[in-house]
Order: sequence, then C-alpha cells, then structure tokens
Amino acid sequence: MTPRFRIYDILRPLGWLYGAAAALRNRRFDSGRAASAVYPIPVISVGNITAGGTGKTPHTEYLASLLQNRITTAILSRGFGRSTKGYILADESATSRTIGDEPMQMHRRFPHVILAVCEKRAQGIEQLIRTCNPQVILLDDAYQHRAVKPSLNILLVNYNRNILHDAMLPAGRLRESAAERKRADIIIVTKCPQDLSASQMDQLASALSVTPAQQVFFTAIGYGTLYPMAGAAAAPSPSSPVLAVTGIAGPEPLVAQLRKEHRSVTLQSYPDHHRYSERDIRSITSAISQLGPHAIAVTTEKDAARLLDMHLPSHLSSRLYIMPVKPVFLRDKEQFDNTILNHIETFKQ
Repeated sequence: MTPRFRIYDILRPLGWLYGAAAALRNRRFDSGRAASAVYPIPVISVGNITAGGTGKTPHTEYLASLLQNRITTAILSRGFGRSTKGYILADESATSRTIGDEPMQMHRRFPHVILAVCEKRAQGIEQLIRTCNPQVILLDDAYQHRAVKPSLNILLVNYNRNILHDAMLPAGRLRESAAERKRADIIIVTKCPQDLSASQMDQLASALSVTPAQQVFFTAIGYGTLYPMAGAAAAPSPSSPVLAVTGIAGPEPLVAQLRKEHRSVTLQSYPDHHRYSERDIRSITSAISQLGPHAIAVTTEKDAARLLDMHLPSHLSSRLYIMPVKPVFLRDKEQFDNTILNHIETFKQ
C-alpha cells in the first residue's frame, strides 16, 4: 500500500464526520429550522463546494463587467486574509491588508463598482442596502453561507477536480456533499481545456445537473496582455527570461501560458493568499537578478494586490509585470449573459 493511500484511509473517517456535520447544518436550513434572509434586490452568489481553486474572483469580475454600466452594482466579500474585522466599505485608502487581496484586486479593476467586505454576509448586505442603495449585489464565495438566500445561486466546479469524484475534507477538498449542487441555479465548469468537445460538455452537463431547470456552462482560463506594475515600461521580449511569482492555488496554467510566450520560465511559488514579507522580496529580487539583466518577473493581479502593500525596490518594481486573467465561455456566452440580465429584470418586475 502506498503512503498516499495510507493517508487517505486515515483521513477518510474524518471526512465522514465533516460531511455529517455539513449535512446536519444543511438540513436545518432546508427544513426551515434555521432561517435564510431574503432581500428586496437581486443577490447573485458565486461560490463553490470545494476548498478553493475554482476561479471565483474572475467569474465575479465577469459579472461586474457585465453589469457595471447597466445597473448600480455592489460586490460583497468575506475579505479572506485581511487584518480587520466587521463591515468595511472600500475607498481610496483600502489595501489588501484592510479588505483582503481578492477584494482589493476587484476594487482596483472596478473602481466605480461599490465593494465591501463583511464576514457576516447578511449584516453586510443590510449595510450596503441602507447606505449605498445598490440595485444588485454580487456575493463572492458565499455558497455555504446559508444565512443568506440568494436570488440566483451560481456554483463553480473545477474541471480538473470534478466534485462527483472528490471526497470530503480532509481526505479530499469538498466542503459539503456534491449532492448539494442541487441548490445551484447555474453550474459553471471552470478551467476547462480550450479544445473540450461539445459531446464532452454534454456528457458532463448531464452528470452534474440535478434538475431540468439547472443550466450548465463551461469556461476556460483566458489571459490578457502583460502590463507593468509601475509606470510605463517597454513590452517584454519573448527572449526575456521570466520569473513567475505566485501565491495562488494552482499556478500551473499561468506557467503554461508564459511558456507559450517566453523561452525560459522559472516558478517561485508561495501558498495561496501568501502575505509577502521583506525576506520574500529579497528572495524574489535575488532570483530575478540571477536570471540576467533582461529578465522580468510576472505575477497575478491577486498577488499584485498584496505586493503593492510592500515597499518594492525600484530595480524589482520596474521589471514586474502583471498577467490579467478572465474566464472565456466555450459556448453559450450570450445565453449566460441573457440569463443574468433577465433574472435582474424579472426580479425588478
């Protein structure tokens, strides 16, 4: 027996206990013994039932981009990793330390969208409605937050880690049973290969759908053009060695994309939501120096939100580029957009 299977066998009973606790909690809400708050405006939740890695922030940003010029839009996040507590409305003084790295990323990308953080989503929604008067609220990572009943529930499923074949924490990555996908109005299979065939999509949609009313969509990771973190800088040459600096779950797709565009790519990886230290900055600076005078460092927008809190030496910041990420629908993009817009219009009526 391999060590991997020994560890799985040890952890699996703990997963059963975790799953039983999650199921008991869900039954309380399903039966009405625990109350879920509803609101007079559309509340659209984007979440998952696994421990990270499904692309919640890029899909929330997609919705913000779709809605921001049509309707007064607010985003509410827990603000994971921040050093503050309670409700905070993002303003020009916000940093990743005060609101969290992913909310800061969204705040930088959508400065005219209302953004707030609050670990108690019901309290955050009530505060937003009372003080900001949004017409729609996007809930980031709230599938398990059942104290709120969204008007539309979007569940993200990582293609590379299908919930139908996963196990409960800590043996696997499920935070609740895959059967709880029944609560979703829309399921999006994320991080799909670009060449996923229509028949493969149909088979997966059939396996994931619980009710005929559920819609299933498929997205792949799309990358934008590298842009410099600090000021104007020349576009990097394909011959420039690249140091990829990441503190995200699953940096492999980013590295693969960079290797399509650059001859030499070295990965310097940190844990998800890693809070960079001065020691880390020295290590990154040393690593890029060793790659030569024409080397560049490339990071994600999520990492950039944390790195901007640091005092970066000029010889690093001038060579630091950001790779934007966005979801790309493999089919039915217009259908997805219309579903969101029609939901909001129907809710108003």
